[in-house]
Amino acid sequence: CGIENEREHVMRVLVFSERLRLPLDEGFKNTAINLVRALRHEHDVLALTTFGEDIAAEGVRNIPANKLLLGVALRRDIQAFQPQATLYIPTASATPFAMLRTRVLRSYAPWARIAMLALQPRTYDALTRMVIRLIKPPLIIVQSGDMATELTSLGCRVAHVRRGVDAARFTPADPAQRARLRAQLGLPAASFIVLHVGHINAGRNVQVLEKIQQAGCQAVLVGSTSTEQDESLAQRLEEAGVIVVRQYVAQIEQYYQAADCYVFPVTSATGAISAPRSLLEAMSCNLPVVTMPYGD
Repeated sequence: CGIENEREHVMRVLVFSERLRLPLDEGFKNTAINLVRALRHEHDVLALTTFGEDIAAEGVRNIPANKLLLGVALRRDIQAFQPQATLYIPTASATPFAMLRTRVLRSYAPWARIAMLALQPRTYDALTRMVIRLIKPPLIIVQSGDMATELTSLGCRVAHVRRGVDAARFTPADPAQRARLRAQLGLPAASFIVLHVGHINAGRNVQVLEKIQQAGCQAVLVGSTSTEQDESLAQRLEEAGVIVVRQYVAQIEQYYQAADCYVFPVTSATGAISAPRSLLEAMSCNLPVVTMPYGD
């Protein structure tokens, strides 16, 4: 009887996001995969992507479809699963095209509740605001108070949800552990290490690491491998003495634990997701954080 009662609360949940593939070194990928993992503890989950790759270990399947998510195979798989709830995590956040794609996904399972998770802040011109009023999805989940206010003003139903972090993985290091990690990672033992984790491009304002290096600190940049890296910028930083890590780092927590300070130099509203994962990970490791004004 107890098992039957538990099963009554189990739902069939579809989680969909474009471009999911290994390595998991971008905010939207980690968000999507961690949501899939968490939901699977209590529900039956179908995790699908398009323009990505199968991720067998996470049960993610890549299904062909066009940019509007129109595709016979995608519709067939969704309808065969009969989801009761659909969560769409668009890589482009809350754009009009993402809202159109939400409508397409809803058409495949019109009986299911559906929500779009918008990870990145957006601004809209007058025409776009008019379009959003017409095509808004049933529910948009946001991480930014500014985005919640903006979308609510356009008639959208909005849920404001904060992100979390794996506190069992991202933990503070004691001095002995920090010393061991520096030796293991090839970082200078006695330097004051300032770390940034993110894309190697000027839009992230990572060029400021050159000034940090010149000020007498050891700057370290661990770059994403999923996005195109600015080779000239990376070379310039390396020539200035910045340690630039260009390969995927599976145990990224070790760099946080080896550092003395975390810097988040992003100034552009579209330079990162609303609640940057790296900031939360750094704070979970008890690192002091220096940041430019960003988000809300």
